[in-house]
Amino acid sequence: MDIQTILFSFKGRIGRGTYWLSIVPVIVAVHFVTFAPILIVGFIVGTESEEIPDSILIAGFAAHLIWLTGLWPMLAVGSKRLHDRNKRGWWLLVWWLLPFYLFFGGFGVDFVGDPNTVLRAGYFSTGSIMMFASLPIALWGIVELGILPGTKGPNRFGDDPLPPQS
Repeated sequence: MDIQTILFSFKGRIGRGTYWLSIVPVIVAVHFVTFAPILIVGFIVGTESEEIPDSILIAGFAAHLIWLTGLWPMLAVGSKRLHDRNKRGWWLLVWWLLPFYLFFGGFGVDFVGDPNTVLRAGYFSTGSIMMFASLPIALWGIVELGILPGTKGPNRFGDDPLPPQS
């Protein structure tokens, strides 16, 4: 399977090695290209003004566009890896979208009452519970995608990507 098919097609199966060799560079490249413009503009502009300059807003917008273009290869690679596990690619919504919503949604949930009283009493806020709940789901996704072996032999998504062992 060529690199273009691995990164842009949702059909077929890939093994764990191909998954890690393709997903890690994509994630690193997307993060580097996403945050580099913001950091560069931030260093150039400096902190003399309290007003956010337009150049940082434009760099932030460009970063979001770059991240969205990297989303397709990450979904394609993850989907093919799930196909190797004999699962549909829709499981990515559970392992990526649900933890994302729980983690970042937890930031928006406020304490009821005085936060110091709540924390001293040993209670967790709803937001922190949501954030902690995202971890096992995300870890489960990492185990499913990158650690557990695929289905031996052909399955409904295609032939085994690994050569048969004698």
